[in-house]
Amino acid sequence: MKKARFAAAQFLIALQESLQSISEALLYADERGFQGALLHELNARLGHGVLQDDPVIQQEYQKRMRHHGIKIRPDIIVHVPFERGGMDGRDEGNFVAIELKRRATAKQASHAFASLAKMKKALKYPLTVFINVDSAETLAALCPKSIADQTVCFAARLEDGKPVVKSEGPVIGAEKKLAGD
Repeated sequence: MKKARFAAAQFLIALQESLQSISEALLYADERGFQGALLHELNARLGHGVLQDDPVIQQEYQKRMRHHGIKIRPDIIVHVPFERGGMDGRDEGNFVAIELKRRATAKQASHAFASLAKMKKALKYPLTVFINVDSAETLAALCPKSIADQTVCFAARLEDGKPVVKSEGPVIGAEKKLAGD
């Protein structure tokens, strides 16, 4: 299979727009509820056929040591499923691994970043994302150097009933670096 390509900048713009569209207060009270709303918004913007190689945006629930070399399950992944065929290994066709935490403490964020670093190492995800839900802090300063050049951190909260999103990390225009070109 030819090397799958991924438009990191296009994804990050859609992610920012998706985060800015979640305005239901109840969803900010629960990490899983927010995750479901984010999946819905991302799929509305980047559904079938929008991105090259037609990756799937899904909850991750299936990482197995036997197949993947890790048991970590990020909250959301963007990938071309191995089961479609045409790939030599499960470390191909992976684009984004996302971890969400609600009002993350430094310890929780550090654990999430460690998980993202393991995802990068084992499955070669070129873009990793941390989202701190219902918080004004991205906690980007806690991101380890091993993934700092490929990790974008977001903080999403409601202020006066309106979504406020802050981001830190590689500039969206750095698509070539994030895409591995």
